[in-house]
Amino acid sequence: MTPATSLALSIRALPEPASERFNAHYLSVTFAGADGERRSAVGGGESVAEAIAAARDELPPEGVWTLVRWTTIYGE
Repeated sequence: MTPATSLALSIRALPEPASERFNAHYLSVTFAGADGERRSAVGGGESVAEAIAAARDELPPEGVWTLVRWTTIYGE
């Protein structure tokens, strides 16, 4: 066995990059209802817009919810 063959056999595959295992953005998002009620939700996605949309999906379906603020929990 040559040194190159020995080295090739001993190299292990690198773990999958974190960006491939998790959403790129994980946010805490606050929304306000028309009556002043505030709700917070957590959402994740490949972009900030996707993460906000995922958080919006957690809100009650009735009413109009306006984005007030978002804070990065994890991401770029």
